[in-house]
Parts: sequence; C-alpha cells; structure tokens
Amino acid sequence: MKNLQSPVKKPFEVKRQYTPSLVRSPFQFEETPRRVRGPHTLAKRTKPASKRKKTRRWLISASILVLLVIVIVFEQASGQGGAALADMLRATLGPTLTAQVESWYLGINDTFHQLQYHVSGQKTTAPWTIQSVRVTPTSTSTHPSTSSTAVTFAPMQLSPLQVLITPAIDGEGIWQPEVQSTATTNIPSLPIIARTFLRPDPVRPYAIVTMLRFDTRFMRLHMVAGTTEPGGPRGVTGSGIIPVADRQALLAAFNGGFKYADGQYGMMSNGVTYVPARPNTATIAVTKEGQIFIGAWGVDPRLTANNPDLVAWRQNAALLINHEVINPLTQDGAAWGGTVLNSTYTWRSGIGITADGSLVYAAGNSLSAQTLGVALHDAGAIMAMQTDINPYWVRAFLYSYQQQQLSITKLNPSMQGTGYEYLNGTGRDFFYLTYATPTLPARGAQREMTPQ
Repeated sequence: MKNLQSPVKKPFEVKRQYTPSLVRSPFQFEETPRRVRGPHTLAKRTKPASKRKKTRRWLISASILVLLVIVIVFEQASGQGGAALADMLRATLGPTLTAQVESWYLGINDTFHQLQYHVSGQKTTAPWTIQSVRVTPTSTSTHPSTSSTAVTFAPMQLSPLQVLITPAIDGEGIWQPEVQSTATTNIPSLPIIARTFLRPDPVRPYAIVTMLRFDTRFMRLHMVAGTTEPGGPRGVTGSGIIPVADRQALLAAFNGGFKYADGQYGMMSNGVTYVPARPNTATIAVTKEGQIFIGAWGVDPRLTANNPDLVAWRQNAALLINHEVINPLTQDGAAWGGTVLNSTYTWRSGIGITADGSLVYAAGNSLSAQTLGVALHDAGAIMAMQTDINPYWVRAFLYSYQQQQLSITKLNPSMQGTGYEYLNGTGRDFFYLTYATPTLPARGAQREMTPQ
C-alpha cells in the first residue's frame, strides 16, 4: 500500500520556477512602452534647444551692438581710422542700424557733455585769437578808371550778428576780415573773406558755430568728386584733387555732402554726372557766368537736367532754410532720410546764400540740424542746406601763397585734416574757391557793383 503522506519539506526550501519571458540575454533589454506625445510633451522636450538658439542670437546681436558702439566711439574720437571702420560696418550691416546705434551713442554723449559743462563750471572761449582792431566796411568805395568811367563798389555786408547767449564771448558775432582783394586801376582793395563765430543754442552754450563769408563777385566756386564718393551705381569717380592750374588762385576749400549710401544725393561737375539728381532735394548750383544759388531740384525752375547753363551742382538732404524760413521738419528724421541723424548733436556743416549773394559756410560741434539752421539764418542766409556731418568729415581751410610758400589755416582748430588732402587727393567730394577779378560794367556806363 502506497504511502499517501505528503513528502516532508525541508525548512526554507523554495522551489524555483522560471518564466521564459523573464529570461534575458546579457544584450537583451526590455522595451519601455511608448507613450503618445502630445503638444505639451513636445514643447517640453524642444524647449532647451529653442532656448539655446535664442541665447546664441542674443549674444550675436549684443556682440554686433557692442562692436558698433566701440567703432562709433573710435570714429568720434580718433579720426580717419574710426571713420574707415564705421564705413566698413555701414557697408556690412547697413546704414540704418549703424545710424541708430550712432544716434544712441551721441544722445548719451550729449547728456554727459551737458552735465560736465554745468558741474565743472567751465567757460567757453573764442575758437581763435581775436584781433584788437577790426575793419568792418560799411560804406561804398569809388575808384576812377582810366576811361573816366566811375565804378562804385559796395563792400560785402559784414554787419554784426545777433548774439543769442549773454554775456557774449569776446568777438562773438563780429566779422573779422581775413582776405583782401587785389587792388586794380578800377577796383579798390576790399575784404572778400571774413570769419566769425556764434553760439546758437542756449541749452548748450559750449556749442560754437564757426563761419566763413565769401564775396562771390571776386571768386569762382568749384565742385570736385572724390575718388570713391559720392559713389553710386553708375561707377563714375572723380579726381579728388584741386587741379594744379587753380592752386595759385586758391582761396578756400571745404567738405562736400553725404556718401551715396546715406541718401543717394546727386552730383554733377563740368558736364560729368556722378549721381543723377533727386527731385525736391536741396541743391547748390553754379552757372557758366559763375552765379551761385541754392534751391530745391525741380522746384526752382533753374534746377533741371535740361538747363544748359549749369556747370556744376551738388545735392544733400532737404533745404535747411527756404526763403528765410528754417525748415520746420529739422526734428523729423523721416524728412531728412533714415541715416541723417538730424536730431542728434554732433559735428555738422552747411552752406547758405545771403540776400546780397554772399556765400556762407558754417560748421561746429554739438549741433543739431535745427541749431545749424539758426546760425546760418542769423548770418543772413535766405537759402541754405546741410552738407556733411560727423567729426572726421567736417573741415574747412583758407589758402594763401606768400613768397611762393603755401600757408593753410583751419577755420576751427578742432577740425580734422590738414588741408593738403585736397591737394594730394581724397576719396570724398568737396568744394573749393578761386580768386577771380570781377567783370566791369560796359564802357561809358556808371553803376554800383554790389554782390550778386
């Protein structure tokens, strides 16, 4: 009979059972069940990559802005090297971005300059030594001719300017004659170039505008395109140099207008069109007879491409003064082009024509388009336009030959350049003036020779 008693189990004996599905190879891994990823799950997984991209973009943008600021500071302070770097960045990043950063920097610099002036209590002085004796002609001069024809010359008007800030600096607003005409049998010696200075901004009493006034009866205005500017798609370049034939008669030279990239403003000289004219744009022009005038292209009937009497013209921005009225849009950047920075305070220059036909050049630091216009208006300009801006490009010089030795004088000692750049060659366009004996009235006539 079989023993039906259950076998005796050993203490702690456990019978092992293996489930085939749980037996794993050393290289076999259990697959984790896939979850259905919704939009929130995807966003969580992609967020770190998105953050990294945004961070990289931010760092690149910040680096570009820092580089721009460094270059602009360098440009404002160190002359040609900074100007070249700034031009390179404008070409790479575009004039609008560069101009915006430059505007921010100049705004901060202007605020700092104002605080420094008021905190330090510094006093503004004249930009040059003031002569103790000044000759300001107010009456006409009559000189008899060998043909018994009396020719009466009215001297260029050099009335004192209205001083806008009191007390005035010694010599402020007083025209100081610098160059006299050569006396001839029919024409006496008269002052034909004079200079003065003015402070047009009561908020910035350290901002000085230095000015030159030219009697255009005794000179001719010339325009020269630079070897690279004004530039433009036509690819036509100029000599960038004053011809040797004009140097013995050279009286003055000063900067031209903006680069092509900063407004596409037109220029023509001696029959060569470097950049086509833009309508409604401020233009200074010279006729075959030597007359100089300023107006808006297409608005002034003389300023058209079909006028054969024009030998040279240069455009730049909008009219700064139009029939004795300062442009009310001087604070509107859109009216002057996106890169003009007309509302910022920096080095600026401009030219104007007075009622008697005299030509006025004005330039200075810490100026806006508005305060430059105020200075030119006070100097008697009835039509005026802004020319180039920024420290390195604003410059003006007087030239004279004494015993065959050339003498060059800066209008403002703080200006860049030496004056020789216009004799040796420059990439930027410019103006220069040469001496010319006035045309006398017809024989037997008698009339007063006043500025045009």
